[in-house]
Amino acid sequence: MGIVLRNAILVDIDPIAVEIGELRMDAGMIVARGKVQAHPGDEVIDCGGAVVMPGLVNGHTHLYSALAVGMPQPLRNPRNFLEILQRVWWRLDRALDERSNEMSATIGALEALKCGTTTLIDHHASPGAIEGSLDAIERGLERVGLRGVLCYEVTDRNGKQGRIQGLEENRRYLKKRGHGRDAHATSRFAGLVGAHASFTLEDETLDALAELAKEFSTGVHIHVAEDPCDEEASRREHQSGVMERLETHGIVNDRTIFAHGTHLGDDAIARVNAAGLSVAHNPRSNMNNAVGYTPVGKITAPIQLGTDGIGADMFTEEKTAWFKSRDTRAGIAPADVLKMLANSARRASKALGVTVGKIEAGAAADLIVTDYVPFTELNTANLAGHFIFAMGSQNVRHVIADGRLALRDRKVMTCDEPAIRWESVAISKSLWTRVEELPS
Repeated sequence: MGIVLRNAILVDIDPIAVEIGELRMDAGMIVARGKVQAHPGDEVIDCGGAVVMPGLVNGHTHLYSALAVGMPQPLRNPRNFLEILQRVWWRLDRALDERSNEMSATIGALEALKCGTTTLIDHHASPGAIEGSLDAIERGLERVGLRGVLCYEVTDRNGKQGRIQGLEENRRYLKKRGHGRDAHATSRFAGLVGAHASFTLEDETLDALAELAKEFSTGVHIHVAEDPCDEEASRREHQSGVMERLETHGIVNDRTIFAHGTHLGDDAIARVNAAGLSVAHNPRSNMNNAVGYTPVGKITAPIQLGTDGIGADMFTEEKTAWFKSRDTRAGIAPADVLKMLANSARRASKALGVTVGKIEAGAAADLIVTDYVPFTELNTANLAGHFIFAMGSQNVRHVIADGRLALRDRKVMTCDEPAIRWESVAISKSLWTRVEELPS
């Protein structure tokens, strides 16, 4: 049975386009656009003249942080970014177990679904529960019906054994999702090679990350220059800038994702542009951590938009990206913010092997049906203005994910949301207790 959408304003963001039309979906794919014919058994939805658009992609997130909402504050208030990591996030990730990993992903996916986000490029860390952790994240996403591009954060901060286990978890998942005799790749999940940041990675670890990415023909997803401490540590301990160091060890290529890039200098930006790698811009998180602003006006390489774990509301993130660009006089145009959303979808499509982020025959049937009926003219030229100043996650009415109605009239259809939320309260309390029991 398929789904037919009628009486819709079809909004594309890659490339930007607006037209009145209809869609038909079947077997998880968009099969027809324009004036379409419903087949026997199809569900026909009248969109009421509202906007229909592709499901959004979160270009960089940390689902493991989903259960941190309301968590007790550290005994000593962090004074800088490194202390935020040490006193908050590195304590939380050490306390995660298999059950809380899966619940974090489930809650994060529920929040994403309600905001019209249907694919998440996630970066996971749980040093006390590494083996199988990406399967737990996958189960959480699958429970809600979303797609994921997953990786495990390799680091040397937990010792040699932690590094080896992190590399092996990436290897295991990459093999499961795309390579090897026992592979069972799908278009719903894919893997990347995850890495924390230069300042917690030894030279041999960078070499191993590059080799693993080469072996599986994938990219490295790594935090870069989020704070000056990254560059300072690289020069102090390795007598090299972060960009030069990553280039030397084979990390820099067009498959790589640099998360943040907040403190990339002009020379490093020129190298990023030349390499054509992707930069994941996370404006709300950067503001929250007081680490500065990614120089998006200087970057010509693909910039994708992420939340860095502050939910998955890409409508709010794109608005923040615009307002922050204005505040810093970055010199970008409103349409450039929509391009960031499009780039997130392009990067996910590259990993998944299926087209997401587009409304065209052959693309994945991941769609948002809104209740946004424009009150001024909506066209290709002014679409970005409607996105930034009017449309929002409050307008998400239905979400179709992989051809199924995952959200109908704002009600989750894929799982028992109330029961999950009750279960999550108990799991998060146990998680918080383990965090507080860790030595500070």
